[in-house]
Amino acid sequence: MTYITLNHVSKTLKGTPLLQDISVSINKGDIVALEGINGSGKTLIIRAILGLIKTSGEIKVDGKPVHIGEKYPVKAGILIENPSLIEEFTALTNLELLADLQDNVTQEDIISLLKEFNLPFQGKQKVKKFSLGMKQKLGIAQALIGNSELIILDEPTNALDQTSIQNLIRYIKKLNQELNITFIIASHDLPFIEALATKHFIVKEGTVSEK
Repeated sequence: MTYITLNHVSKTLKGTPLLQDISVSINKGDIVALEGINGSGKTLIIRAILGLIKTSGEIKVDGKPVHIGEKYPVKAGILIENPSLIEEFTALTNLELLADLQDNVTQEDIISLLKEFNLPFQGKQKVKKFSLGMKQKLGIAQALIGNSELIILDEPTNALDQTSIQNLIRYIKKLNQELNITFIIASHDLPFIEALATKHFIVKEGTVSEK
């Protein structure tokens, strides 16, 4: 079932083309990889899909058009660039605050997610004391909390060690297979992408081609 479509999507800034006539289709339950070097346009494509930047062309999610400033068509979990964390709080409190904004997320769900990413769920250790890898894992956990039907991760393997990357691959596959969650993952980490992707796009100088 077609879930997300981009039809002739372009973005120009001060006469410079940033996204160039992108037309792609994503099915429900796909794990989509956007592969490309830094500056290739991966993050811009994500922002366009989320309705965070103005583009020409048409973007639809679950059959509904995406427009800046309007309610997003589906529930989405998002990690774009650096995690948005409250560093004076614990990892548990950071996730509890997000859980309060959602339906049916229990304390057990939160603790289970922290355990999944080997993050502290007891004690008073503040996020500001975390390593970069721990902060990255907490940012990913923020995107995954509540099992949104669409999850978008921008360079999720930044600062992660190989064990954490393998655990993330396993967990994404589990969510995808058990809950049919659609993932869009932007990364230049080719082994990570190839371990996960059911649909693989190459992003280069604002253009997209399917691999």
